[in-house]
Amino acid sequence: MVWSQILSVSRLVSNKAERMIRMNQDRNKEWDVIVVGAGIAGLTASIYMAREGLSVLLLDKGGKAGGRADSTEMANARVNLGPHALYKSALPILREVGVSLTGASPKPNGTFVFKGTNGQNKALPFAQLFLGSFLKWNEKMQLFRFYSRLRKTDSSALRSVSLQAYLDSQIASPRVQSLVLALVRVSTYCHAPRLLSAGAAIEQLQHGQVLYVDGGWQSIVSQLTEQALQAGVSIRASSPAAEIAGAWPQMTVSLKDGTQLAARSVLSTAGPTETLSLLHPALPSADAARYEQLIPVRAACLDLVVKGMPDPKTRFALGADFPWYYSNHSAVASFSDDPELSVVHAMKYLPVGMESDPQQDKRELEGFLDLIQPGWRSHVVQQRFLPRLLVSHAAVTAESGGFKGRPGTAVEGRPGLYAAGDWAGDSGMLANASLTSAKDAAHCIIARIQKGKEGIHRGA
Repeated sequence: MVWSQILSVSRLVSNKAERMIRMNQDRNKEWDVIVVGAGIAGLTASIYMAREGLSVLLLDKGGKAGGRADSTEMANARVNLGPHALYKSALPILREVGVSLTGASPKPNGTFVFKGTNGQNKALPFAQLFLGSFLKWNEKMQLFRFYSRLRKTDSSALRSVSLQAYLDSQIASPRVQSLVLALVRVSTYCHAPRLLSAGAAIEQLQHGQVLYVDGGWQSIVSQLTEQALQAGVSIRASSPAAEIAGAWPQMTVSLKDGTQLAARSVLSTAGPTETLSLLHPALPSADAARYEQLIPVRAACLDLVVKGMPDPKTRFALGADFPWYYSNHSAVASFSDDPELSVVHAMKYLPVGMESDPQQDKRELEGFLDLIQPGWRSHVVQQRFLPRLLVSHAAVTAESGGFKGRPGTAVEGRPGLYAAGDWAGDSGMLANASLTSAKDAAHCIIARIQKGKEGIHRGA
């Protein structure tokens, strides 16, 4: 027992000493690029840059890489932080950086929950909306016409139109509007029809299938981390940045422990507010305004590991008159080696830019489950409630002109500083935005540094 304790302490001392040696080496080195934040965007960008021969240091304030894409172990299952679905349109970039995923797409059929006339909410299968009498004939035709025109709709012409204004011009029935809004919420994770850009929402609906990833999103993070290390990226966890100073080609990243690191360029994949807080000197107010106007998107999530469910046929459900979501992700993907365990998510899309009562939100989700899975509590092995999970740092608003309203990957007024994440760049939402902006920022940095090195060689 004593000997094992001695060995344990010895390993801790050895690991700490190794980390100190590496950090001392980092402190004395001038990097081509320092990346702040080791989430999906930071890992992806670092791979592109390191493969082009750039020296890259990747910093993260957490104990390991992953950020919001990290999966946690719950009752012998791997559980994402809330329900994660990957749009298949994101797969080409992941393949470029060496990530190969398995999983499956959920079936499009599901259940919709409407307000009942007698105070009792009503759950209806999607097929019954067309075959039954709940929707009138003209309402069925409105829904059919909307989706028959969806693929041909020019989303770029609707960037500055709010989703609500667009639906008012297309669909007369409030009930049919509620169905479309439910499908928009599940594709954008955003509950703000009067703020959301109709163009952005339509583009998400046009993207098509999503993938539930085997092993959770930790499998994405693990592969990205492996590819980054193979490419030569130096990754330093538990290294929170305190300040980003200077400009191309002499920049400095100061850590909260006082360490100062030198680089030609810096890429921040932190959120917009955190990125602004790191900059010294601060951005001019006119440049900072684009960051400050961004509105985060949040959700309340009930993550469950269960043994079976009372109604196994109900695998997917949406609130039509309520901002609710339910899905049994284990119905199509693998999250545990135990075949009896399933990972289930219930979520409430929180109103954007508004406060919400966490206890009331939890009660709503439990009542939602009572309706579609009566008796669900007896099946729960372990559960977790996330009252204000950050889904995205920025809603894509009509007022800002849709995607064009987000800050670019090159930070204006600060040469050598770049940004990437779900809030940067003019393309995509959610993980797609993170991956696209990471690739764009990486290519901009590569071009700038290679041009600078060529200039030095010519001068020599």
